Amino acid sequence: MKKTLSNEIKKIILDNIESSTSHGFPNIVRSESYILKFMWTLCLLISSGYCAYCLTKSFQDYFSYETDTQLKFKRVSQIEFPTITFCNKFSIDLNKGNEFTELEKKGFNKLKYSIPDFTRFNDFYKDIDYYFKNQTMYNLKNLSYFGFDIDKMLLNCNFNFKECNSSNFELFLSSTYGFCYQFNADKSNIRKVSSPGKQAGLSLELFIGYPSADYDLYRSYGAHLFIHNSSTIPSSEFDGISLSTGHETDIVMSKTLFQKLPKPFSDCVQDSNSTESFDSDVYKETIRKFGQYEQKACINLCFHKSIFDLCGCYYPDANIIQSTELMCNKSVNKDCIIPFVSNYGESEESTKCFENCPEECESVKYSLQMSHANYPTPSYTDFFMAYDALIKKGARNFTSYSNVKESILAVNVYFDDIGYTFVEEKPSKTIEQLVADIGGFLGLCIGISFLSIAEIFDSILKVILLFFQKKSDTVNPKNINF
Repeated sequence: MKKTLSNEIKKIILDNIESSTSHGFPNIVRSESYILKFMWTLCLLISSGYCAYCLTKSFQDYFSYETDTQLKFKRVSQIEFPTITFCNKFSIDLNKGNEFTELEKKGFNKLKYSIPDFTRFNDFYKDIDYYFKNQTMYNLKNLSYFGFDIDKMLLNCNFNFKECNSSNFELFLSSTYGFCYQFNADKSNIRKVSSPGKQAGLSLELFIGYPSADYDLYRSYGAHLFIHNSSTIPSSEFDGISLSTGHETDIVMSKTLFQKLPKPFSDCVQDSNSTESFDSDVYKETIRKFGQYEQKACINLCFHKSIFDLCGCYYPDANIIQSTELMCNKSVNKDCIIPFVSNYGESEESTKCFENCPEECESVKYSLQMSHANYPTPSYTDFFMAYDALIKKGARNFTSYSNVKESILAVNVYFDDIGYTFVEEKPSKTIEQLVADIGGFLGLCIGISFLSIAEIFDSILKVILLFFQKKSDTVNPKNINF
């Protein structure tokens, strides 16, 4: 009796199963005993369930986009030296003796003797801090009459085994400190060093000035130092190191380069120079204002814009605004800004700023180790006294060891090694590893490989060819001889 089409299809499928490279299905088909068929079926179900569990977990691991962090130290022949910015904590040189400084002296006296209660010094110094920033912003065009000139501040300078001078520094304006000075700030000509240690680094000896009980309303005096990448702008609000007079401070640097993976692994910005990399107004404004994106600068800008949205004016910060027309006055600072700032860290505005200011995919960090020594020695002081008396005609008024010690400081900034740590993110699971997991679990649990998948297509092709053969036999039947 002629086999029906369904029987022939069944035979093709069973023949392919029996010859399959997988293990479970052929044994179920070949076994004549129902007990053996049941045993093989049970084993196949258990192994298939375990395989499905492992594959599901493998897919979850891949699509969670976890990363592994690799740390490599790379020693190089030369390394870029960072930009060093220093400021005098005395934003005003009261010894300049002009009409502007005399007005400031009167203003300082008026503030000092208007204190009704000396026990409320925290509130007083909040007002003083605002006063200094406010006055700096109002007198940006006249700061040359107030600020400490670099020729007066810079006693000695050495960099990379060579002497340097005031011409190697660029002026930088800070609303907190007034005149600041930057070394190695020219982006087109970044200086490099090829040796570790003090002599290859930057050594500065600075004159700070003398504290005055009559006029100075500062809580501390000395210098403020920023160590940063040449493409970033330092902020006195959250950056920098305080240096005290009468001490030599050694700052040993180590450089770290961070490289994060972009989406879908993180929300970091891959091209920090493009305003199209992230859809946020404050992100785009950060690039337009500073020329390059930095998350800290973006968050700081967002913070100041939050103040503007609430109070209708800006807190005085030279990095944020240059015009005094939009600057808040003293009463707004007390009634609106201070209450807002005190609750900002736990507010929704803080969270929104963080969400609108993504992290950079590539960034540079400098780790610092500091140590201090008494400075200067009595014999070294004699050089300064002679230099000031003979060369500078007593401009700094050096008269005694204690007088010199309370007004000068030294700082050495240098690398501990000519190399950097490279912190790089790698995908925890790549597409190749996912494919290997799929093949491994299918092979381990069911015995299936890529060739087993080809066997399925082989069965489908044979069935299709059978249909075409049956159709051909129907159209052209064979001659039958009686």
